[in-house]
Amino acid sequence: MNRIVRSSIAVAMLGAIAALAAPPAQAEDGRTGALLGGVAVGAVGGVLLGQALADHPAPPPPPRYIEPAPVAYDPYFDELRHLHAGCDRGSRRACIAFGEFIGVHKEREDMWRHTYPEFFQWDGY
Repeated sequence: MNRIVRSSIAVAMLGAIAALAAPPAQAEDGRTGALLGGVAVGAVGGVLLGQALADHPAPPPPPRYIEPAPVAYDPYFDELRHLHAGCDRGSRRACIAFGEFIGVHKEREDMWRHTYPEFFQWDGY
């Protein structure tokens, strides 16, 4: 806490103690007690306002929205998925066509192995 805030707190505490320890109102209409109560409330409010206005570190800025990288459409994926699903169902023709399809597109095989490892689980046997 800085020095100004600490001194404000001390003044407010003294004002609050004085208001609580003050003798009963001297005037018959009760104005002295009301005055001391108002001073105490004002002092406490001043301290709270001082703390609210004190130098606090600024909150961190909200994270910026980062545009996701564009995803390239693989025109062969639908056919690859269709043949793999047929092979999983037990179709021997689909399994053979799946292997031939991979053989024809040898340049894409490494990308497919990385992107769709579940299509190549049989390769580990």
